[in-house]
Amino acid sequence: MLIEMNEEVKERIRSKGNQLTVQLLEVRSCCAPDVQELVVLLFKPKNMQQYHEITIGDISVYVQKPLLLKEKMTLQMKGFGIFKRISAAVK
Repeated sequence: MLIEMNEEVKERIRSKGNQLTVQLLEVRSCCAPDVQELVVLLFKPKNMQQYHEITIGDISVYVQKPLLLKEKMTLQMKGFGIFKRISAAVK
């Protein structure tokens, strides 16, 4: 899996401890369509058996195993001011 991120994302991850977790959030409902979304967390996951570690320089990125089937992940900053956060997209 190829992970792309710019310097702004790298600096945010470094300022929070050099660790980032990307996991899949699935919401299933009986009356509405199922929703799948990527969640980015700035810490190491507790259950490491479900994640694959990818090291990029001094940054450790933990990707949930079902996401490894994708070819490319892009991490970028979204929002503005104090509401900026890291988001992930896979292709």
